[in-house]
Amino acid sequence: MIYRSGLSANMEELLVHFDIFLENSKFYAKVKSEMGGLREFSARNIDKLMEQVIIDISEEFENI
Repeated sequence: MIYRSGLSANMEELLVHFDIFLENSKFYAKVKSEMGGLREFSARNIDKLMEQVIIDISEEFENI
């Protein structure tokens, strides 16, 4: 929340959106951001998939 002149205003900006899917015993993630566009990841287990997504997002925003 940002306060100006005694008033408060909600400011939200969507930075990253991702969806996770399970298909044929394999996990898929679709990650979308304004800077990086749409990209997809896949892995046999959820831990590996989340690791890929976290690394990708971290690298994208490390210079902000």
